[in-house]
Amino acid sequence: MFAHLPDANAQGTPAEPLLPDGGLRNAILLRCAPFLLLAGLFIAYYQLGIFVRGDSFQSYATFNYAYWNLLTAGEFPQWFPYAAYGSPSEGYMMTFFGSFQLLAVLCGAALHAQNVWLLFCVSIFAESIVYVCGAYLLGLYLYKSEFVACAVACWIAASLYWNVQVFWSHRALLYIPFMVLFTLRFHKGGDLRDLLRLGLALGVSVMGNNIYTGPVYALFACVFFLALRVFDRKGGVARLARPGLSALAELGLLALLGGLFLFLFLKALDGAAFTAPGRDPVTGASNITTFLNYGGSALGKLPELVLGRSSMHPQFLFYLGLGATGLVLYALRRVRGGVFLALACSTLLLLLLSLGPTGLVAYGAYWFPGMNRFRHLSYLLPMVRLLLFFLAGYGLDHALEKPRQRRAEVFLWLMLGALGILVVKDVWLVWSGIAPELGFGLLVVVCLASGLLERRWPRGLGVGLGLGLALLGILELGFAHDRLLHSTKSLFPWEQRHAVGGTLNATLPQPQPFLAGRPSDLAAHPQSQALTEFCARQAVNNFTVLHFTGGDFCAPAVRIDYAMPAVLELLERAAPGALARINEERDLNKALGLVYWLPALDQPWFREALGGDGNRLVLETPQGERRDASSGVRRFSANHLVVDVDAGPKGGALYYADAYHPGWRALVDGQSAPVERSHGAFKAVALQPGPHRVELSFYRPAREWARRALGVTAALALGLLVLTAWRGRPRTSC
Repeated sequence: MFAHLPDANAQGTPAEPLLPDGGLRNAILLRCAPFLLLAGLFIAYYQLGIFVRGDSFQSYATFNYAYWNLLTAGEFPQWFPYAAYGSPSEGYMMTFFGSFQLLAVLCGAALHAQNVWLLFCVSIFAESIVYVCGAYLLGLYLYKSEFVACAVACWIAASLYWNVQVFWSHRALLYIPFMVLFTLRFHKGGDLRDLLRLGLALGVSVMGNNIYTGPVYALFACVFFLALRVFDRKGGVARLARPGLSALAELGLLALLGGLFLFLFLKALDGAAFTAPGRDPVTGASNITTFLNYGGSALGKLPELVLGRSSMHPQFLFYLGLGATGLVLYALRRVRGGVFLALACSTLLLLLLSLGPTGLVAYGAYWFPGMNRFRHLSYLLPMVRLLLFFLAGYGLDHALEKPRQRRAEVFLWLMLGALGILVVKDVWLVWSGIAPELGFGLLVVVCLASGLLERRWPRGLGVGLGLGLALLGILELGFAHDRLLHSTKSLFPWEQRHAVGGTLNATLPQPQPFLAGRPSDLAAHPQSQALTEFCARQAVNNFTVLHFTGGDFCAPAVRIDYAMPAVLELLERAAPGALARINEERDLNKALGLVYWLPALDQPWFREALGGDGNRLVLETPQGERRDASSGVRRFSANHLVVDVDAGPKGGALYYADAYHPGWRALVDGQSAPVERSHGAFKAVALQPGPHRVELSFYRPAREWARRALGVTAALALGLLVLTAWRGRPRTSC
C-alpha cells in the first residue's frame, strides 16, 4: 500500500523518491486527500448554516415533499395537488430525484428521521464522492503521475459549490469522468464490455437531471470517440469475446436500468402541456431559434472561467483559476499526445456549442437526435470547466517530467497567462473579479518556494512545484467560494432556517394539509411570510415553493413549467396573457401580489370553477346548490383523497377543484365509479342519495416499485462502474 511518487518519464518503472527521506510514500493518504477536502467543505457548509437557493431549492423542496408523503402515506408522490390546480409529479421526480436521493428518503423513512435537511445533505455528499472518485480514476488513466491525478481531483472537489449548484452545475457533471474513462478504455482495448459500462454511465447520468441533457452526453461521447480515432493511432479493434457471467450480468443490469427508467419516463408528463417560453406545448421541443438563444449565449459568461465574476447565474461558479489556466496554456504548447488532442477538441466543441449562434456548431448539433429538446446552451460551460481541469492536469504532468529543465518555461507560461488575465480584468473589462490578484500573488510565492526548496532538497523541486500549483488551485477556488457565498443568498443562519417567516422550520418534513379553500390574497395565506422569503431565494417556479409552504392560491404564482391543458385554457380565459407575462417577466412583486388574477375573481364562472367562494371540495345537488364537503375529509396525501359525504335525499356530485386527468380513479363505498371532467378542467364523481365514502386515487403500485427498484439498480450500476474502473487502472500509478 506504500509507493514512491512515480516519475512521469518512467514509462512503467518505479520512480525514485522525490525527497531524500522518502516523503509522499503513503499512497493511502494521497488517494484520500480529495475526499478529505470534499468532506471538510461539506462539514464547513453544514456548520455555517448554508442553505440551498435558486434551482437547488427546487431539488430540496421536491426531496422534502416526497419524504413527507413517504412518511405519512408510505408511497412516493405521483401527483401534485397544489400550484396550478394539480399535475403529475413524475416530471419533477425525474428531474430532481437521483439515485442517492431515492436511497436517502427510503433509509430515512425506515429510520423515521426528522432532519430532512441532513438527509438531503448526505445524499448530495454521497453523489459528490462518486463524482470526485470518477475524476481521480480518470486521472490515473490519463496521467503518468498519480500525484497529478490527486491534484486534479482536489481542484474538482474544491470547485463544488454544492449549496447553490446541486441541480445544474452539480448534476450535469456527476458522471462525465466515467463517460470519458470508459470511452477511452473502449477506444484503447476495443472491449465491448466498456461500451456497456459507458451505457450505464449515460443511464445513471440522466437520473435526477433534466432528461434533455441525455442527448448532450451522447453527442459528447460520440465526438470524443471519433476524435480519439483521428488523433490516437493506438486504438484497438472492437471485439466480442465469449460472454462470461460478468458480461451477462452487466448487460442485464443495463437492460434493467434502461427498462425501469423508460417505464417511468414515458408516462412522466402524460396529459400535461408545457408552458415554458419557446417550447412546443405538447412535445416540449424547442424551435431552432429558442435552442440557439434561450438563456443567452455563453459569450458573455466566458470571462467568468478565469476572472471569477459571478453573473446572473451564480450557481455555476465558473472560476478556473490562474494556475489551472496557465497550465492549460502550457499543455497546449507542449503536449501532443493523441488522447490530449481528442480531449482538447471535445472541449472546444462544447465551448463553441455553448456560444449558441456565435459558435456556429449549434446549427448542426440541433439535428442530433433529441437535441431539439435541449435549452440553455450556455449551461454547458460547467462541463467545459471540468474538462479544462483535466487539460491543466496534462500541463502539470508534463512539468513534473523534468522539473529543473521545465521550471523556467512553466513559470513563464503561468506568469504570462496571469498577467494577461489581470490586464483583461482591470483594463479592458474593469471587473472586480473574485481571485485573480490572489492567484497572481500565490504564483509568485510558488515560484520563490520552489527555488528555495531546490537549494535545500535538490531532488524535491518536483514536489515543490506540484504541491505549490495544486494548493494554488485549491486556495483560489476556496477564496472564490467565500466571495460568492457573501454575494448570494446562500447564507441562511440556523435560527432563520428553523423559523422561516417566523413559523416554518425548513429542516423538518413539511406537512401538506388539505386546504378547504383558496385564498384570494397573499396576506390570507397561513405561510405568507415564509412563502415570500422562499420566493426571494427561488423566484422561478411555483410548484416547489407552494408545495413547500403548503399553499394553494386562486391562481399560479411566479411561473409554471407545465400543467393540464384544460387548466391552462381556463386560466387563459380568466386572465388573457397572464401566464405568458409571468413566465417572461418573473417579477416577484407582481406575481406574489396576484395582480394578474384579481380581476378574474370578479367573474362568476371563474369563482364557480374554483368551487365557489374559494372552496375546493363541494357537493353539487341537482337543484344547483353547492355545499362545502371539506369537513368530511378523512385522509389526504399526494395521491389520495378519502372523504365522507352525505349526498342527501336526491343525490348529487362530489366536485373537487383539482385538475382532471384520465389517470384518476374513484371508489364509492368500495365500488369503482367513473371520474368525470367538470367545469372544463376539474373532476367530479356522481353520487346516489344518502351517505357515502368516496376515495379518489392517482396511484399505480407498479410505478411505486419501479421507482424503488430504479434507486437500487442505479446504486448497483455505480458500484460496478467504480469497481471496474479501479480494477482497470494502470498498474504503474501507485
